[in-house]
Amino acid sequence: MSRLLEGKIAVVTGGSKGIGYSIAKRFVNEGAKVVISSSNAQELEVSAQTLNCDHFALDVSDSTSVKSMQKWLVDKFGTFDILVNCAGAVRFGNILDATEEDWDFQISVNLTGTFLTCNKFAPIMNNGGAILNISSTLGLRAMEGAVAYCAAKGGVVNLTKAMALDLIDRIRVNCLCPGVVETPMVKHRIETGQATREYLENVQPMGRMGTPEEVASMALHLCGPESGWTTGSIISIDGGQTAA
Repeated sequence: MSRLLEGKIAVVTGGSKGIGYSIAKRFVNEGAKVVISSSNAQELEVSAQTLNCDHFALDVSDSTSVKSMQKWLVDKFGTFDILVNCAGAVRFGNILDATEEDWDFQISVNLTGTFLTCNKFAPIMNNGGAILNISSTLGLRAMEGAVAYCAAKGGVVNLTKAMALDLIDRIRVNCLCPGVVETPMVKHRIETGQATREYLENVQPMGRMGTPEEVASMALHLCGPESGWTTGSIISIDGGQTAA
C-alpha cells in the first residue's frame, strides 16, 4: 500500500460490514486512524476488533445518537479529516404497496442520516477534509418496486451537490453510486430466493456484480490527496449499468 492516508482520521458509518467495512479496511491499510459506526453493536465490536480500529454504536437516523458521537469524537480526537456516509437500508415496495413506515424508515436512514452526520460532523472536521456519501445507481435511475429507496438515494445525490457548494472553501464533498455489489445483503437476497445470481449479475453490462473492494478503491481516491480538485461529483461505479 502507498499509505495515502497516513496521519488522517476517518469516520465510516455503516462500517461493520459490506462496502463500509471494505472502505474502512482500505483506509486502515493506507495509514488512517479509522472509526467505524453501526447500529448493530455486537457486529460493530467484532468488525472493529478485526480491523483494530475504534468504533461507536450509532443510529444515524437519530439526532441524539449523532450528537453523542459528535461529542465523543471531539473528546477523543478534537477534529478529524474524512467522513464516509455508508450507513443504509432498503425495503422493496412499489408506490401502491409500500407502507408509510417503509417510507419513513428508508428516508430516515438513507437521507436524513446522511444529513444529520454531515450537519453535526462537518463543523468539527479539519479544513481540507473530505466527505464521501454513498448513494446508488438507483439514486440516478429508477427501478420498479423500490420507490422509497430510489427517492432516498436520489436525495443523497442532490444533497451532495448542495453540500459541496456550501463547504467549497473547507471540505470536498463527493458521492459514489454503486451498482449491484456482492455484499452480505445481496448474498442474503440470493440465498432467500428474492433474486437470482444470474439476474443480479446481468443488471450490469459487464455481466458481473462489483466487489466491495472495488468500491473501496474509488472511495480512497475521492477521499485522498490525489482528488484535490474534485468536489460535487457524482460518480457511478456500476459495470456500465447507468451507461446502458
